[in-house]
Amino acid sequence: MAKAFNRTVTLWGIYKQLIPFIKPYRLMIYGTLCLTFFGALAAQVNPLVLKYTVDEVTKLMDLPHPMSEGIHVLVIISIILLGKELLNIFINFGQKFYGEKIRINVSSVLAQSAIDKILTYRVAYFNDENHESGKLQIRIDRGIESLTRLVQNFFIDMLPLFSNAIIALIIMYMQNMYVGIVSTVIVPIYFYVSSLQAKKLSGVRRQLRNQREQKTSGLLNLINSIMVIKSFVREKFEGKKQYDLQMQLMESQMFTRKTNFIYDGLKTFIEQFGVVGLG
Repeated sequence: MAKAFNRTVTLWGIYKQLIPFIKPYRLMIYGTLCLTFFGALAAQVNPLVLKYTVDEVTKLMDLPHPMSEGIHVLVIISIILLGKELLNIFINFGQKFYGEKIRINVSSVLAQSAIDKILTYRVAYFNDENHESGKLQIRIDRGIESLTRLVQNFFIDMLPLFSNAIIALIIMYMQNMYVGIVSTVIVPIYFYVSSLQAKKLSGVRRQLRNQREQKTSGLLNLINSIMVIKSFVREKFEGKKQYDLQMQLMESQMFTRKTNFIYDGLKTFIEQFGVVGLG
């Protein structure tokens, strides 16, 4: 059984602690990485075919019978694009299949590890109001869900994007040095803004989690204690308490939406600036 998690605030620290849980499935991960590499190569077929098409059409325009001479170009382009689409079908299926399999297996191992860890805690841990059964269950479920999503996002979503970006950047430098330089400058700025956005929201996400736990736990306690509340005529007090929790949760959610809107707008501006620079 893999060693239980320790508290950490860095992404690299989380990945290091996840390694023992994903190590038994390394063959599936290697298969996913191979599919990712082939998918990244296939993603660059369209721009290369487009360049080839433009070059061939330009040559055909100088011939006396461009339509008859251009049939072989259409056949070649059709075969390449059809083959690429068929290859993409198998690549996407393999990535999704392995991704789901990795997610399910890692989720199962993490859940069992969490149960084994909880069984080692002393009774005083469970007497703490922050570790009530409802809060603890929600925290464990969301923690496992977040960690498995992190694994899936990294191996299924992020790696293909990075692979596509690297290969596309290499092709850009081969075709046009200026386009490659502009892309190289824009990408780090985009990632820097994304990191600022993540840091800005890191504390808010934790606060949102605590507020949701308090809201859910408070509602469960209210339902379980409804007879006591009715007996002591505390309906207004309990209603005001739940209302305050809801308002705090709403403020945190609005802050999250506002922050995302600002930073997403800034990233869109950077993208458009890069498009203009490349144009």
